[in-house]
Amino acid sequence: MRIFEKQTFENLSNDLLIPWPFRKASYVIEDLEFHNCTFLNCALSLTHDVRKRTIVHRVTLSNCKERGCKLYPAIVEDVLIDNLSTHHLQSWGAVFKHVTLRGLIGPLMLSDMVTPAQPNSDIQRAFTEANAAYYTGVDWALDIREAEFENDVDLRGVPGHLIRRDPETQVLVTRAKALEGKWRNLKLERTYWPTAIEFFLTDSHLDSLVLVVPKHLKSSSLWPWTRQDLLNGLKLLREEGIAEPE
Repeated sequence: MRIFEKQTFENLSNDLLIPWPFRKASYVIEDLEFHNCTFLNCALSLTHDVRKRTIVHRVTLSNCKERGCKLYPAIVEDVLIDNLSTHHLQSWGAVFKHVTLRGLIGPLMLSDMVTPAQPNSDIQRAFTEANAAYYTGVDWALDIREAEFENDVDLRGVPGHLIRRDPETQVLVTRAKALEGKWRNLKLERTYWPTAIEFFLTDSHLDSLVLVVPKHLKSSSLWPWTRQDLLNGLKLLREEGIAEPE
């Protein structure tokens, strides 16, 4: 296990070593620990070939910070992220197995889209099929029960039924229930749940979604709701049979 302490990594990409079109196989990153490190404008798994996506095994990030980084369609397994400061970390098409998020986690968006501007591209279809096949062999993908999210968390890119969650603040909505449309008539204007469900229906290929109430929510003109508003919204979704009962 190689350990990095209090280091800054800037403008790094594993694709800079051997660009993915010239690689013969996946690039593997494994057995690393990062403590109190900073990542600036880094990218992981810049590929449009499902056979050459980066694989991450047995990595720990503790008390780290990222700014301007992107996670593309990597395979991420057996990873612990404990306290991660983010600007707004985004993931595009990555898959996860046994990844635990705990402690303070900054704004996060996980999408299953690889080519979001071209949702029906051949590249997107290839990754959608590969990711679906991958998840058939996964017992759980993410564990977010001890994660203290800040402001915004969007998990539309991970199958909701494979997420270990806190049922009081994190609920499961299936695509079948969302498609019934009953949520559109509920009094959810003091929440962003309608937007989250709409994005799930239009921008995800998955069958279920976990909605998460952030533990740390800063009210502003962009965030007029309170944490209690969001909790009340989840309760209403459950009462109306849209979110799954616990």
